[in-house]
Amino acid sequence: MLQLLAEFSIQQILIYTVILGLAIKGLIDFSSWGYKQYQKRFHRDYEALNTQEKLEKHYMSCKEQHTETLNLYKGLETKIDNLTENINTRIDVMEDQLIQLTESDMHDIKGWIVEKHHQYIKKGWIDDFTMDILEKRFADYKKEGGNSYVGGLMEELRALPHTIPEGEE
Repeated sequence: MLQLLAEFSIQQILIYTVILGLAIKGLIDFSSWGYKQYQKRFHRDYEALNTQEKLEKHYMSCKEQHTETLNLYKGLETKIDNLTENINTRIDVMEDQLIQLTESDMHDIKGWIVEKHHQYIKKGWIDDFTMDILEKRFADYKKEGGNSYVGGLMEELRALPHTIPEGEE
């Protein structure tokens, strides 16, 4: 250090120090400028790459959601098919039961009309109210698919007088 002071004056050392400082500052400014130029030139590629990565992540997320939605849809489709099958089975059972009930009701009406036929044929007359009920029940019997046997009985009942014969009161 003494040798440095012997060869150079304090003014020269200060000037060299200032020049060295300015050179370091220039080097820092130059590197900063170079980095900015690098950013300008290559930053677009970086943004494009970053955007592409974001799009790929979004695509994969959408693809996963689509797959999940498809799986849910397939599950719902299976459940709907099972439900439809169960409903169809129940409807078939209910149709069979309804047919059985209709046939049973038809037989009940037939039995009731036969019973009333025997009762009123023996009596020899039928009142209007009973005849009206018999007609309504016979209409139901026909709707349920009843045969002509009861139709013949109804013709005989219609032919009966609707008032009490004299002397029977």
